[in-house]
Amino acid sequence: MADYQDIRGLRVKYLSADPSNTVAGEVWYNSTTGTLRSQLVTEAWSSGAPIATARAAMGAGGIPTAAWIAGGTASTPNSGLAITEEYNGTGWSAGGSFTANPGRGYTDGSGPLTAGLQVGGAPGSPVVGQTWVESYNGTAWTGETGTPIGLWQNAVFGTSAAAVSAGQEPGTVTAVFNYDGSSWTVGGPMNTTRGYATGAGTQTAGFIVGGSPPTGDTYTELYNGSTWTVSAVIASASAGYSGGANGVQTSAIYFGGKPNSPAVSVATTELFDGTSWTASAAMGTGADEMGSANNGTSNSTALSVGGFPNGAGAAFSTTEEFNQSATVITAGAWASGPVLNTGRNQAMGAGATNTAALVAGGRVAPDNSSNASETYDGATWTTTPNLNTDRYNIAGCGISTAALGFGGRQTAPGSTQSASEEWDGSSWTATPSLNTAVLSSSGCGTSTAGLNAAGSPGSPTEIYNGTTWTDQSAPSAPALQTRGAAGISTAAVYFGGTGSPDTATEDWNGSAWTAGGSLILGRYFNAAAAGTSTDALGFGGYVTPGSTAATEGYDGTVWSTRPSLGTARYGMAGAGTASAALSAGGGPFTTATEVFTGETSAANIETLTTS
Repeated sequence: MADYQDIRGLRVKYLSADPSNTVAGEVWYNSTTGTLRSQLVTEAWSSGAPIATARAAMGAGGIPTAAWIAGGTASTPNSGLAITEEYNGTGWSAGGSFTANPGRGYTDGSGPLTAGLQVGGAPGSPVVGQTWVESYNGTAWTGETGTPIGLWQNAVFGTSAAAVSAGQEPGTVTAVFNYDGSSWTVGGPMNTTRGYATGAGTQTAGFIVGGSPPTGDTYTELYNGSTWTVSAVIASASAGYSGGANGVQTSAIYFGGKPNSPAVSVATTELFDGTSWTASAAMGTGADEMGSANNGTSNSTALSVGGFPNGAGAAFSTTEEFNQSATVITAGAWASGPVLNTGRNQAMGAGATNTAALVAGGRVAPDNSSNASETYDGATWTTTPNLNTDRYNIAGCGISTAALGFGGRQTAPGSTQSASEEWDGSSWTATPSLNTAVLSSSGCGTSTAGLNAAGSPGSPTEIYNGTTWTDQSAPSAPALQTRGAAGISTAAVYFGGTGSPDTATEDWNGSAWTAGGSLILGRYFNAAAAGTSTDALGFGGYVTPGSTAATEGYDGTVWSTRPSLGTARYGMAGAGTASAALSAGGGPFTTATEVFTGETSAANIETLTTS
């Protein structure tokens, strides 16, 4: 019998611990555990950041780490959206809206993030296919030469300079057209007419899979630019049409969709090797009419965006990522933590991580300012000595053992505060007051280098050096209160604000404020924050007509989506970093705590057995 050395030409390593630089298929003996170990390749879907606008039946393109979606419909009947979102592998950010033509659903697209193509679709209900074609340069859409006939529920693949549109609804029309970047010509006819098919690949080496009623096709056709060749049938006949796809003719992936009857979305995934389809890991949620990044070059990665539950109703906002790799990816997420001892909102938060934080002050039931203070060690909230001055909408900065609280307002006698206090890990001590009493300001930085800004209208920016507060005479331009804030005294970001749900963002460089990238979702009433000016997390807040659970990340230029809080809230205390954040309390007077952990990956090392 052949042994490992005969097969691999190598001896099995004898190690006291698992190595950190393994490769897929490598085998070793762990002498500490007494087991034979190996790094294995896995196939799995993981959750990604949600899209900002839930939708289905949209155009999409790019690759799973640089994708775009555009148009679509938020529900049935067709609502015809015009908005675009872009994905960087971590979160979704706002892109350009259609300009030459109105919003549309039941459309399709292809091409990379900076050279996308959107073809066909319908502006509303009843659905009537259009000849509209637009190209995308990563910033704006431009109208292009229209298709020879109106199209909807067509499959598009290729690039903006060499694309194919195949099929349409109703599926009784062949409708294959080739595009050269300026004009459309009739392509080779499919072997079976269909709509609701899904495609990927290039103009001269593409494929479509699945198809629409009345046949509910489950087979694949390969295209060489002029001729279609019938290929393998999908292994799971339950997924007949409206699924997602990625890859090329010899390495493709198909996922989701639904059969003809019953029309129930499935979560199945199948991989194609150029000859046959085989089942792979199921999606987290069955869906159809999703968007998919279809410009990848293999079946090892895929992106599924939005979609419908069973072809109708309200669209999903979910993102799922497929990876075939030797690492296990754990998606970023918020999780419930131990509750606060005092339920409150509009309190200050401080802390360097999500396992070491401080919360103090705030508004408590029925409607009173509080001086309660407590610290978190990653497992328990512990009541600590109180603030010297009770107040809500108090600003703060620092860490759990060295923090600063300042400004705010007392319920009785109803006075706005200038008082400042320092926390040394065991008690609060009065420090020099702010130069201006301020309500609803926001703070960030450290206990010896703090920043206070964006409070009562027209109030100045002030910096604390550990001894005194200095007026910077630089009020934030929008003059908004209750803003989220992250960073340090010389490099900070402030966002949102009171008045109406505001999308404004401002960056502070230590001496002046400049406009930053706009939030995707405007919010106010103490949206919480964590992180730095170039790697920030903003979460929760108040939007008309209520609280939001939406979370966004900021890279110093653009905001993009992140996994949402478990519960919508405003007025939370925030702490930590963009990948290890804490949200505590919030409106109305909750004790809830949530802990955020960013996406992680680890080698998929398993113990080998004979079973």
